[in-house]
Amino acid sequence: MSTALRRIAVVGPGLMGLGIAQVAAAAGFQVMLIGRDRASASAGHARLVAQLERQVSRGRLGADAAAAIAALVQPTDNDADLADCELAIESVPEDRALKETLLRKVEAVLSSDARLATNTSGLPIGGLARALRRPERFLGLHFFSPVERMKLVEVVRGTMTSQTTVDAALVFVAALGQKSIVVRDGPGFFTTRVFAAYLDEALALLGEGVDAAAIEAAALANGRAVGPLAVLDEVSLGLNLQQADQARADGLDDSFCRPLARPVLERMVALGRGGRRQGGGFYDHCANAPKRLWPGLDALFARVATQPAAATIAARLRASETLEALRCLEEGVLASADDADTGSLLGLGQPASSGGVLCSVETQGLARFVDACDALASTSGARFEPSSWLRRVAATGHDLEVWRKGHRLEGEAA
Repeated sequence: MSTALRRIAVVGPGLMGLGIAQVAAAAGFQVMLIGRDRASASAGHARLVAQLERQVSRGRLGADAAAAIAALVQPTDNDADLADCELAIESVPEDRALKETLLRKVEAVLSSDARLATNTSGLPIGGLARALRRPERFLGLHFFSPVERMKLVEVVRGTMTSQTTVDAALVFVAALGQKSIVVRDGPGFFTTRVFAAYLDEALALLGEGVDAAAIEAAALANGRAVGPLAVLDEVSLGLNLQQADQARADGLDDSFCRPLARPVLERMVALGRGGRRQGGGFYDHCANAPKRLWPGLDALFARVATQPAAATIAARLRASETLEALRCLEEGVLASADDADTGSLLGLGQPASSGGVLCSVETQGLARFVDACDALASTSGARFEPSSWLRRVAATGHDLEVWRKGHRLEGEAA
């Protein structure tokens, strides 16, 4: 892959696949849109055309640009069409077996010097790479939805991914007009880990009997455009439960199996409340009326008589994602605090005024943050307990200065 790359394949004409195809075609790439059969590929292309027409009608895209994008995306089910592609991006549901089967099939058709990527949001790259003959040419390219508006791509380096593959991916992402951060392989990478911690804390609050409207209001007070329960409705409660089940099946540490979220997700999904696309989740979604919180939540998760203060709810939501971002930095998932801020601003909806998840905590002061987490740990659970690494860093009085630009304190482990 080089700056001259002009022909790629997107395998899987679903929501994410169509978004990736659109941004690639908008950047001038010829895109082969691969479906399981001709009908599914053609249907995917038809959905892309409809998607482009909606963007034109809303003033987000010119009619000529939309026509040019549609013309550059060619639907096909012919594996031979992959042979001339220098990059193939798999974008199918988060099912390990499905992805492994498809990745093996695609790799067998690609030329030996082509590169292969997965758009998984959290399945470890190393595990998927074991199914391949050329794992050094495989990596993760985690796009965000809607792809044409979300400018972040996590470039995920597996243990067997070569540096030339990473470098080529960075060139490709830049050619799309997107912003990349390189992250080390591991469950959830960076963004999914941090966002899951935030969503799971919201579900823990709901399960404890905290008023759902107060949870949503606290998130908005923190600067988020949408509350976490509304986000879960859009993403799908069932998908979040599936991710937790996959982590458990993979034998991952319990912290990756969504223990805070699982009880709430299981009860909601069992009642058929899987989210907006399933007719409703935490909210009722009516075609001709604004969404509103589902009245059944009060019966399902009985409100406690004494509700926590709004500031306490907001502090728990902030601390949950900040601590997870700091763990990623401590573990070397990220090269620098700058990447954490970029990822949180462009991928997680952190308010621009915050500067990013770690810039925000530096504004507060790391020592003060540690004290606040100790107070939360005493009232809300050991998950808020700062690590010994975080305590040492806070004690230096320099906050995260040495973790900017990728530098680390002498003697500190990644």
